[in-house]
Order: sequence, then C-alpha cells, then structure tokens
Amino acid sequence: MAMFFDSPRCLGFIRANELKRAEQLLNRYMQYFLDPVERYSYYLTQAAIASAKNDDRRSIELLNKIDVKTLNSAEKTRLELLRARYFTRLGDHKKALQIIEHLSDPSDEYSLQISLVRAVSAEFEGDLKRSSEILFDAIESASDRLKNADYFCVLNNYGRIQKIMKNETESLIHYRKALKLAKDLNEKHLMHVAYQNVIPSLVSSHRQDEARQFISEYRSIVDFTNPDDLVEYYNFLIEFYREANNRNKLFETIDEARERVYPFVSRKEQVVCDISQLRMRWNGGVLAPAFLYQIEDQYPEYAELSIVERFRCYMELHHVLQRLKEDGRLILSQEALFDQNRENIRRLIPALEDHLDTTPEYCVFEKCQVTWDIIRGKKCGTDDYDKERVLRMLEDIREIHIIHGNYIEAFNAGLDICDEALGQKQYEKMWEYTQSAMTEVQKIRGHPAEASALIRIACYAYSAGRHDLAREYLGRFERTDVQISHFADWIQGYYIGLKQELSSGG
Repeated sequence: MAMFFDSPRCLGFIRANELKRAEQLLNRYMQYFLDPVERYSYYLTQAAIASAKNDDRRSIELLNKIDVKTLNSAEKTRLELLRARYFTRLGDHKKALQIIEHLSDPSDEYSLQISLVRAVSAEFEGDLKRSSEILFDAIESASDRLKNADYFCVLNNYGRIQKIMKNETESLIHYRKALKLAKDLNEKHLMHVAYQNVIPSLVSSHRQDEARQFISEYRSIVDFTNPDDLVEYYNFLIEFYREANNRNKLFETIDEARERVYPFVSRKEQVVCDISQLRMRWNGGVLAPAFLYQIEDQYPEYAELSIVERFRCYMELHHVLQRLKEDGRLILSQEALFDQNRENIRRLIPALEDHLDTTPEYCVFEKCQVTWDIIRGKKCGTDDYDKERVLRMLEDIREIHIIHGNYIEAFNAGLDICDEALGQKQYEKMWEYTQSAMTEVQKIRGHPAEASALIRIACYAYSAGRHDLAREYLGRFERTDVQISHFADWIQGYYIGLKQELSSGG
C-alpha cells in the first residue's frame, strides 16, 4: 500500500503546540516503507517533536539514523545545523561550534541559525557583550524572507541578553517584536515563549495594568483541551506568582492547574506533577497537610518510574521531610516514610552509576546532573560517605563543563566544591576555590549567576576568617537589587545567617 509521509501536517501540529497529535500522526507511518527523501523528512520531524518535549538526546539519536550519502548539499547543511542546535541544548557548545565552523560556504538562509549557535555559546562562556553583538548584527542584517522562527529566536535571545544586562527598555522592545512575529507566524509554541517574557518585563518596568492585560490576552490563546498548552500556561503562572511572592495567587493557581491539567494527562504524569508541586508548595509556604498525605499514599507508584525520575521524586520528598524533621514537625507516621525514603535513595545509587556510564559524552548537562544526583544520594542524611570521592566527583563536573564550553556552569561547580570542602572542614581547599571564584566572578558582572555567587563567596570568606571580604561581597550583592526571595531556600539561609553574624560584630 503506497502512502506518502505528510511532513507539513506534522509540523503544523508542532507549531500549534499539539505534540501528542503530531506524534500520533507520525506513528501512522512507522509500518510503511519510505524512500530516502521521506526518511530524511520523517526523522527530522521525529527529532523536532522530541526536542519540543525537551528530549534533545533523542533528537540527536534520530538524526544519526539518517543516511547522509543520500542527501544533497542543502540537506546536509540543514542536518548539520540541526545537530549543532541540539548539541547546544545538550550543553556541548564546543561540538556545536565545530560543526558550524566546518560548514562549506553556507548560504545566507542559514545565517540566523549560525548566529544563534555562536551567541548561545558566547553566553555560556559568560561573554554577554559578544553574545549581544552577534544577535544584534543578525537582527540588522536579516532580510524579510528570513523573518521566520529562527528570527524569532534571535529577537527573543537578544531581548533576554538585554534584560540580563539591565537594559530593560531595549529588552522589552525586542520581546514585543518577538511576540508580534509569533502571532504573525501563528506558531503557538512561540507565543508561549513570547508572552512568558513580555509579562514579567512589564511587571519589572512597573507597568502592572499592562501586565494584567497581557495575562488576560495570553489566557485567551490557550486551548484548555490541549494538555501541552495547559502545562505551559500554568507552569508560567506558578513561577510568576512565586517570584512575585504572591502566596494567595500561587496557592490558587497551583490548585487550578491540578484541576485543569489532570483530566488530560496520564497517571504517571500526574504523579510526577504532584511531586514537582511539593517543593513549590513548601517554598511558597502553602503546603497543606492533606497534600503531603496524598504524596504518602502514592509513594508506591514511584517504583514504576524510570531510575532517574524515581530518584528525583525521592529527593524532592526527602527535602521536605528533612525540613519538617529539623523543625520538629514530622509526625510519627511520617518518621517511617522518612527512613524508608532515605534507604530507597541509597539503594538507587548503583543504578544511577550504571545510567551515567551509558550516557553519551555530548549529553553534558545530563551527565553532570546525574553525577550531582549520585553525590546527593551518597550524602543523603548521613555524614558517613566517601568525602574524597564526592569532592573528586564535583571536580569532574567542573572539568566536564570547562571542556565543553560551559564556563558559567563550571563557575557554579567551583562554588559547589567550596560548599563541600567547607562542610568537610577542608578549609585550604575551600579557600583555594573561593579565590578562583573571586577572580572568575569579575568576568561575569551582570550575569544572573553573579548575584547568588556573591552571597556564597561572602559566606566562604567569612568562614575563612576574612570578614572584610565577607562584608565587601555581601554589599556587592545588595547593590544588585536582586530580591533574596528569588533564590533557593538554602541560599536565603546563607544570606540571613551571614547578615546576623556580621551585624553582631562578627
């Protein structure tokens, strides 16, 4: 039976943010024999769906199935640029740059994609000025025929870089341009990105009434029968109200999200969603006992999740139970769950180590995150762990990021080494990495990584007896005007504790 692969229709579903429908249509072609041209289009579409679902590792695996010998020069260039894009999202910026540098005379139609790879790589190196210049040049030189989804990404990324660099007006101008283009292109997934950037920018510019109008407009484009739309919309609102420290709206939105989303998703997705909400409810101060009881009831269902998902569910629960225990609020029935959960975390470590061994080198973010998960598992609720091994693993994370061009992530990993060395009372190593951080933080002024790093450096300096430096770096943080409520609770704890110590004459 002859059947031609309908790539445009699949891509139309992706643009409409209807990923399940795109997947369902794609699966209809699995039983048919496709010619080389159709296979090329088929795998590109599969990869696009995987990437839209944040599975870029799968995207690369799919592109690797394409027989390059059957492609013409334009198809080969398109394939290589897609690989570069996916490698960038996986954290392998060096590989992405190597790909675009080895392209033979790419035509102007690929200029935006090349600029995006270079700009993102510069950003991860901490060079915001160069990233901004690359994107600005791409905007200025783009012809009308190139004003497509790639041009949207250039506008959006330029707006984001300007926001990081405190150029709020310039940032909002380009976010608005990106939103207009998303509407003109009628691409739902781009509209989600655009609204989620414009609205917080209006709030930070003290244009509250306009922000409320855009929230209403955003809601009007959401298809409340499409789970992908619902998840995008409610995830944004939850984060928006969390950052605004609006506990009433946060609580109301979390509950509304569960009511709206759950009828459309699988039981597995419900379980994972609940555990992700656990930390949000805890950090937002809206965790009701009834919700924690529900988490306890569905605890056996975590065993059906993948190794990595299961581990992260266990760790999310451990975080909350540990805090309740420290506060003396853990009830008797939860004591047993606390102990069982901690034991389950430790038992998963060998499986995580096996998973790490099978993770490709180009999956940089994944390798580093799984390594970090193993460290968390080893340290979970005990001081009896291989301390030297944990320090070496943290140093491995830092080295992996450096090798692949992720200098901001490498910088953060260096701070994690300081943290661990401080906990182990290895003050010489702590101070060695603190001094490196003090040098490196000068290179990333204005970058989002700077603010929390200033707090951490201040704490490490205080622990090393350098109270003068602690005051200097704490003062530098306070001059950033970044609200401490934007950070994780342990960073907030560092800040509060250090302020108390320094104000008491420490």
